[in-house]
Order: sequence, then C-alpha cells, then structure tokens
Amino acid sequence: MGKDMQREEWLDIFTSEMIPCGTAPRSIVHERGLWHQTFHAWIATGRSPAGRLVVQLRGARKDTNPLRLDVSAAGHLEAGESPEEGVREIEEELGLHVPAGRLHKLGVVAHEVRLGPVWDREFHHLYVAIVPDLSLGVLRPAVDEIAGIYELSVRDFFDLAFGRRQEAVLTGYRVLPGHLQKDARTARWTDFVPRSRPYLDLLAHFFLREG
Repeated sequence: MGKDMQREEWLDIFTSEMIPCGTAPRSIVHERGLWHQTFHAWIATGRSPAGRLVVQLRGARKDTNPLRLDVSAAGHLEAGESPEEGVREIEEELGLHVPAGRLHKLGVVAHEVRLGPVWDREFHHLYVAIVPDLSLGVLRPAVDEIAGIYELSVRDFFDLAFGRRQEAVLTGYRVLPGHLQKDARTARWTDFVPRSRPYLDLLAHFFLREG
C-alpha cells in the first residue's frame, strides 16, 4: 500500500525460517509465493479500553480484500529497507507524520494466504503508534488507496475480534477526491481483513494485557 505503481517494487525475499535469500520484483514474489516483509502500524489515541483505534477501509481497486476494514497503515518493505523505515507508510497513506521513535514494536507474525492469482507469504512487522490528540478530520488519506478512515474504541475492536459482540459502530469519513465526507457505519468482524490469533494476541497484550 502507499506506493507509486508506475514502477515495480523490488522486495527482499526470505526462507520460511526468515533467513534472507535474495531479492525479487513484487509481481514475481506474489506469483510464486515467496516470503517477504511488510510493515503494519495500528494508530490509537491511548492504550486503555476507552482509547480510539484507527482503521482504514481499503480502496475498491485493491488487488486483495477491497472495501474491507484493515490496519491503520501498512505496506511492503522494499529491498534494503529496515522494518522501522516502514514508518513512511503512515505518512504516505494517511498524511500523518509519526517519528520512528514513537513506534512500539510488538513482534513479527508470519502470514500465508492465497487469493486468486496473489499468493501472499509475509512476515508482518507489527507496530503501534499512540497519538493522544489525533483527529481524523486532519488526516489526508491517499484517495487511490483508501476508501474511508474510521475509528472505534479499543474495547469494541477486541470485543469484535474475540467474538464478545456481533457488531460495533464506526465513525469517521469516506475518502473522496479532494475532501473527506463524514460517515458512520455498523461493522461486523467479517467486514475486517482476517487476522490470525497470534496477530490479535500481540495487539491485545499491548492494549489490554490479555491474550
């Protein structure tokens, strides 16, 4: 996400044990199911259950999971990039500057899924950024990448994720060319991009000391 698709990215590739073994173009990586790295950053106003967690609605033209709710900002790490350098994705996707020093790294989660012609084998470098005074209205989401930007409480997010409630109300904005339009929607967990239990447990341990 957050990339100029006029040029093809080159990615570092790895064995399933996360041992580096070269580089390859993104198209080949996805065609052959080569392991590579991604940066995932969840942005929240606080760690408590009452904190607000930012989620994005993926654009309609995304090659995987279009128009599903997802992590605040994420993207592939290009060849030679360190995980912390992935912080650029936050600014590219949301127009929000977050210094790398404000990131809390939670860990690395292996993810494998095949969606049509895309065979994704990724090592997600998982981060959280706490931005206490965040207002969604000041964000400048990338209109070619993101269809909406929303927030919900940390409590509601994990209640959905762990099946303690069926739906929750998200408030925020639709992302339209040149402006944001206020919006609210009711979402179920099936409206989100699927995440593994190890991934969710890392998040829950950071925010709620559970999992």
